[in-house]
Amino acid sequence: MKHIVVAIVGLLCCSLTAAETVNRYSVAHTRHRDADMVVVRIDGRFFNADLKTQARWYTDIQSCVRSVKLRGTVILVSGANGRFQFYGPNTWHSFLKTIDMAWVNARLNKEMTCHF
Repeated sequence: MKHIVVAIVGLLCCSLTAAETVNRYSVAHTRHRDADMVVVRIDGRFFNADLKTQARWYTDIQSCVRSVKLRGTVILVSGANGRFQFYGPNTWHSFLKTIDMAWVNARLNKEMTCHF
């Protein structure tokens, strides 16, 4: 019986590990007007999700940013289909409307791996 319990626990652990995904992100860790920013380049499919899902993903990426010891406001950006899109705090929207993917790409200086 003990061996059966150990086998079941082992299978459960393996299935939980298999459910985890590993995502790599290019990051621009930069400053704007004395404020640190962590601009994370993401896949454009993010913006096709509903707002609740976007908020959950944003929180997950924020947690990942903190786990790799980066400081600053987290901004998610994509340039899919030639259209610059961003997700971040409303207080940053006026600034984010003035930049594009060329600006972001010129500042990419880190890679980040997240386990979700």
